[in-house]
Formats: sequence, structure tokens, C-alpha cells
Amino acid sequence: MNDIRSLPVMTGSDAQAIGFAAFNAVPTLPIDIPDGGFTLSAKTSEGRRITFYFGPYVTGGPARFVDIQYHDLATVPDARGAPAPVFDMFTIGHGDARAYDSRREEVIAKPSIAVILLSGPSDDDC
Repeated sequence: MNDIRSLPVMTGSDAQAIGFAAFNAVPTLPIDIPDGGFTLSAKTSEGRRITFYFGPYVTGGPARFVDIQYHDLATVPDARGAPAPVFDMFTIGHGDARAYDSRREEVIAKPSIAVILLSGPSDDDC
């Protein structure tokens, strides 16, 4: 089992003080993600489930991307034909610009996984 260090829920300011990022003025749960593949699974009070998979580019390496999947809506076939849940999402950029918004897409065109890259053009292993 990977060594997982989860700290107690704290204010965003307290999380920042120990090296984590904060987002909005709400309680924050800081978690050190271990190297190698790792999934965080969360559920709301209404039972809505979401997962965050932190994936490395090399076996056992540090996380370089995060796959986000929401599990409780319609499904479409994935690349192997298995059912994959789809969801609505939009991105927010400079000046509240919406570069992508899936809400008007047909179900088959909606995303089933959102990928956030944790590396940039200056990283050697991209």
C-alpha cells in the first residue's frame, strides 16, 4: 500500500501556510499524493460520486496528470466499448472566458474524463 499522508481538515490559509494551495474560502483537506498511480474518491451528501486519478508518465513516478471522472450520469462506450459515464463541464479562463462548454452537446459528444496535465513545456519528460 502506498504511504498516504492525509492531514486534518483546516482553513485554506492554514493549508497554504504548510505548502498546499487553497481555493475559495472553505475548509480544505490537504493530502500528499504518493508516487505511482493513485485515486481519490469522493461522494457528496446526495451520493454524487467523483474520482481523481493521479497518474505518472513512468511506472512508480510522480503524478504528471489527473483524470477526473463523474460517475452518476448517462454512459457512452469508451475506447474498449465499456460503459463510461459522461458529464457536463466548462472551463473558465481570463476574464471569465468559457473556452469549452459541454452543456449544449449531444450525450455522445459529452466528456467522460477530464484530464488536467501537471506538467508544462519546460518539463523534460513530457
